[in-house]
Amino acid sequence: MDQREIYLVDDSADHRYLVRTIFNKFLPNYHVRFFQGGSELYQFLILQSSPDYAGRLPALIILDHQMPAISGLEVLKLLRRTPDNAKTKWKTMPIVILSNDDSNDIINKCYLAGANSFFLKPQEFEELRYMLETICHYWMDYNKLPQISQPKIEQKPTTLDHDE
Repeated sequence: MDQREIYLVDDSADHRYLVRTIFNKFLPNYHVRFFQGGSELYQFLILQSSPDYAGRLPALIILDHQMPAISGLEVLKLLRRTPDNAKTKWKTMPIVILSNDDSNDIINKCYLAGANSFFLKPQEFEELRYMLETICHYWMDYNKLPQISQPKIEQKPTTLDHDE
């Protein structure tokens, strides 16, 4: 069983419903977990950092830029500053930003904070479907990410290692 999934964060129940419909009907091979806001996502991700966590890990995070309390940009900054561990790879985790505002200033801020992609939210259902298919195929099927390597334990030479 694939233990990777997509996390989608959007404060709009209507948008989450549309996205859920698209995944259920057109992209059933991808497992998606929905979050209503940035703080909900961040708290869940911190729990995943526990060595005891055995659930699915995100392979892709899709963040709405404009959310109350904590914006997608702020969540992005938090994730990029969170230390990686043996299970989680926050620094290289693909993070896509969706926004209704595609001003150059916002796009620049998102990329400077560590976004991997920035998309303007489509207004039409078919455009949204096509965009989600493209994002998923690229980030989940084709893109290759670096693996975190475990630090090598330095071995001290024993007497058998030395020439006498």
